[in-house]
Amino acid sequence: MTRLRQIALGGLAALAIGGAASSALAEESGTFQNRLNGATIGLPLGALPPPGLYTGLETVYLGMPSDAANTGRAAGNQGHNNNPAIAQAVPLLYVPGWNFLGATYAMSVVQAFYNFETCGPGACSGAAPVLGGGFVYANTTWNPITLSWNLGGGWFVSAAFNFMAPDGTRQIGTPNPDYWTFEPALAISYLANNWVLSANFFYDINTQSVGTCCAANANITSGNALYGDLTAVYKFGKWELGPVGYFEVQTTSDSGTGCTAFPALCANYSTVAVGGLIGYDFGPVDMQLWVTDMIEGANTPAGVGSIEVWTRLGFRLWGAEAPKPLVAKN
Repeated sequence: MTRLRQIALGGLAALAIGGAASSALAEESGTFQNRLNGATIGLPLGALPPPGLYTGLETVYLGMPSDAANTGRAAGNQGHNNNPAIAQAVPLLYVPGWNFLGATYAMSVVQAFYNFETCGPGACSGAAPVLGGGFVYANTTWNPITLSWNLGGGWFVSAAFNFMAPDGTRQIGTPNPDYWTFEPALAISYLANNWVLSANFFYDINTQSVGTCCAANANITSGNALYGDLTAVYKFGKWELGPVGYFEVQTTSDSGTGCTAFPALCANYSTVAVGGLIGYDFGPVDMQLWVTDMIEGANTPAGVGSIEVWTRLGFRLWGAEAPKPLVAKN
């Protein structure tokens, strides 16, 4: 069970860091997301750890600028402002030891936050100084139910339902999404023969914005989107190493009066990124670091070639240990 403990020390709730920097790094020039792609890389979400309470800290640096002339950038962002951000998320994952329909049950919650800067074209220095910035609490992500089935032979599958509430900090120019997101999720994981393979999928269904989420206060309902985080790492001793990646694709079009008034805000987005992960199990604390590089992008803020750097620390706060016998044998 050691590996099962390790994979969730950072928490199933790490999937919720999506709210952390979506406001600073809008996927389209005027709309915002409640999920950040790549956030669950390194977590085989198909499996759950032993009963207990888990937490951790996930950190990501976003906004390393790619070529300013990159055509992968969103409309209106060609060679314009860059928005670097450092986002962090603190999860709580509770596995009570209950079983339902042959599956292990868990629940979780995450509060994320981020620091951001707004810069002119290029880096935040020299001829492109910092124009603004701030500290923002992201929208809270709630996971009332996750069910994980052990299929045998090292295979696991889980089904979950998450939702993001519009309770984060509001700031002029960089508000959190002011709408709800409802998110069914599915994960398939393989944990055997020193391999950790996982495909974590999420489908975001967004409610209507009332105007504060978007540029020019445009009334827009962001289209639904499919996200996938992919992990294939090999474990040797306390180390793990291997390739990772993610993708996202908008599956329905944006709608609302804002799209009529500002059509450039409503272009569908998609991204694909690949990279590598290295991790080490310190015993009570597990650590992972991974880097991703965007290789395909449409209507994205940073464009093809942008780099993201992630770290994750995880540990167990409390565990339901097996009771000791009342009478010890000699």
